Amino acid sequence: MKPFFFILFTFFVIACDSSEEPAVNKQLWTFSPQNNQTNFDKALLPLLNNYQELLKGVAAEDTAYIFNAAKTLIQLTDSFPASSIIFKDSLLHQQAKQSLNNINAELQGLIAEQSLPALKMDAHMVSIQFLNLLATVGYLEKNIYVFNVQDEKIEDGMIWFGWNKTSNDPYHSNRKVEIVAQQLLQE
Repeated sequence: MKPFFFILFTFFVIACDSSEEPAVNKQLWTFSPQNNQTNFDKALLPLLNNYQELLKGVAAEDTAYIFNAAKTLIQLTDSFPASSIIFKDSLLHQQAKQSLNNINAELQGLIAEQSLPALKMDAHMVSIQFLNLLATVGYLEKNIYVFNVQDEKIEDGMIWFGWNKTSNDPYHSNRKVEIVAQQLLQE
């Protein structure tokens, strides 16, 4: 009987084991460098710059700043020259347009929210959609560092990205420690 309890206890300990630092362990995107097109990369820069503004608003917990950055991003995704940038593969072209639509939809949802926790969750979802677009089109203009932090509400943590290897957590403004990126998108 004791060996049975020992085995049961061992399985229980293994099942309850969780790491303090979440890794970007689920593949929400697959980087495809063969799809890279320099003119598409350059066209994405205004969106990426404004995404960083959105994160600044989230970090400052300033809803007016968040809404302004989101509205600007919506305008940029609406007017993005995806139709004038033709990929060699028409399926890839459609995927890029769909990814831009997905980002736009997440941003539309973000500006409809009222509470700060919901805004942070929507910013997290915008980040995932952006990373999916960047990976799909094989973005190479700048290094994209992916961050993931623990959050009690989300099992896999909250994701964002930036151009530096270290960053402050925009979702938890009380955490002042710089975090090292868990992944380089271009790997």
